Amino acid sequence: MKIRAVIIDDEERGRRVLGKLLLKFCPEVEVVGDAGSVKEGYTLCVQKQPELVFLDIQMPTGNGFKLLEKFTEVPFDVIFVTGFDKYAINAIKFSALDYLLKPVDVAELKNAVARALKSNTDKMNKQSQIVNLLNNIDPEAKEKKISVHSNDKVIFVNTSDICYIEADDRYCNLTTVKAEKYTIAKTLREFEEFFSENPAFIRISKSVMLNVNCIKAYAKEEPYYIEMKDGKMYEIARRKKQEVLERLKK
Repeated sequence: MKIRAVIIDDEERGRRVLGKLLLKFCPEVEVVGDAGSVKEGYTLCVQKQPELVFLDIQMPTGNGFKLLEKFTEVPFDVIFVTGFDKYAINAIKFSALDYLLKPVDVAELKNAVARALKSNTDKMNKQSQIVNLLNNIDPEAKEKKISVHSNDKVIFVNTSDICYIEADDRYCNLTTVKAEKYTIAKTLREFEEFFSENPAFIRISKSVMLNVNCIKAYAKEEPYYIEMKDGKMYEIARRKKQEVLERLKK
C-alpha cells in the first residue's frame, strides 16, 4: 500500500535530502510534490490531496503551524520536521503527534512513517490531536490539554484537572482531581519543561510534581511535607525545600 505525501520546507536542500531518504528507505511513501513556504504548501495540499505531510516548523514566511490553521479540518496526517525547538517539540509530544529532528535520522524516519501508515490503515483521525496542538501553542488559550492513551483511544485531559504526577521510570502516572488515573510515556523532566510557563505546577522531588491548587496543607518545619486535598502525603526533597516553600508562600 502506497501513501501519498508532500514535503513542505523552506530549505530546498532539506526537501531534497528528505525526498531521497524516503525514496531509499520508505518505498511505501510516494512523494507527489514539495513546497518552500506556507502559502505554496497550502496550495500544494489543496491540489494534491496528500494523506501525509512532512512539515517544517520554522519557515521565514510563517511557521508550519500557520499552514494547519488554514484548514477548517486538517485532511491529512502530519510528521513535523524541525531543528531543536524545545517549546514546539513539547507541544507536539503532548498532543500525541510525530516529529523528526534535523538532520533526520533514518531509523526515526522509518518509525514515524510506520506509525503514519498504521493510522492511515486504521482510518484514525488525527484531527483532535492537531486541534489540541494548535490550542496548546496559542498564547491566548485559556486552557491547555495533554493527550493520554486510554485503552485504544486518545483522550485529552485539561492541565488544570491534573492533581499530581508521579514518575515511574520512563513513564509517569497522572491522577486528576476526580481521581482518574492515567499512565503516559513521558518523563517527569518532560512534564517539567511542558509546565515551565505554568505557575500552578511545581516539582517537589525527583519523582513528584504537584498542582498547587490541589494542596490542602504543608509543613513549614521539618519534616517538610505536603498534604493533598485527597489525603495523599508527599515529602519535599531537601534540595527543593527552599524553592518549594517560596512558591507555596506566594
